[in-house]
Amino acid sequence: MKSSIFTHNHLNRGILFLKLHIHFIGLHLWIIKIFVKNTARILQIVAIYVTLCNMDAETEQILTGGSIKTADIVSQLLSNGITAVTSEELSILLGVPKNQTRQRLAPLVKRHEIISPCRGFWVPIPYEYRQWGAPEAIYYVDKMMRYLNIEYYVGWMSAAAILGATHHASQVFQVATSRHFRNKVVGRSNFKFFQRSNVGVLPTFRHITQTGTVSVSTRAATMLSVTNDLTNASGLDNAANIVIELSDTDGSIIADIAACAGFFPISALRRLGWILERFTDMSDLEQLKEISHNSGIRLSKLSMYNSYSDRIDKTWSLDINERIDPDI
Repeated sequence: MKSSIFTHNHLNRGILFLKLHIHFIGLHLWIIKIFVKNTARILQIVAIYVTLCNMDAETEQILTGGSIKTADIVSQLLSNGITAVTSEELSILLGVPKNQTRQRLAPLVKRHEIISPCRGFWVPIPYEYRQWGAPEAIYYVDKMMRYLNIEYYVGWMSAAAILGATHHASQVFQVATSRHFRNKVVGRSNFKFFQRSNVGVLPTFRHITQTGTVSVSTRAATMLSVTNDLTNASGLDNAANIVIELSDTDGSIIADIAACAGFFPISALRRLGWILERFTDMSDLEQLKEISHNSGIRLSKLSMYNSYSDRIDKTWSLDINERIDPDI
């Protein structure tokens, strides 16, 4: 009796399993039929999905209502807090092929509503910047560099201004880059890019901006940068102005300067030490003097552009071949 019940139960389960199996086969055939019938549409959806996965999260927020009219694209971007987009993202937002994006946006470019600082990268222009033709450089430089996959930091006089040294405002926006990138003027912003081997290792910090953050050389690194690249500092007098302003800090910066010294020629440290000793209240400079003494280089020039003179500062092993006249 038990055996017949056992057999009967197994038979019922077998029939149920067979019905379920047939049902799933039918479901699979239906899915395959739908896939074959709509292959083009499905592949299009997959392509859009892959693109969306690579987009910034902020851009995805406005992609829930289908394509956007060209005339409305800038207001849609700005109202959703989107400060930069790529051509690929715009092609999806506008519902047009990527190679038609620039043509579609041409009227908006002419009206100073959107601008392309580099190929494939677009910045919607807030209303307050439209007379300039573009937002200020710091508004989008970080996103542009990330889009180009170039390591960078804002340096020299531009970094000094961010750090509070604003006595002489720079007329250019100076950026150190890990590889060559051509200078450009975008609106009122005059970008100057300088390829430097220390990008990625020189100490930097993230400065908070209206649209995110940007990488900026630290106070100590900026002081050494301007005493090293005197041309980028608009000359020796202005380098001294920047050093004097940046040295006015609550904490001692000497240890930070010493930590950065290895990224620069010893002449930069010697100029910086001499300026600090002569034009600021800093007195604890022994650590910098020791680095200068142990460098193994006998003599450096205060001005790299002038010939050697007979005015030697033995403490800093520095030929004082130019008169400095800071106006701070």
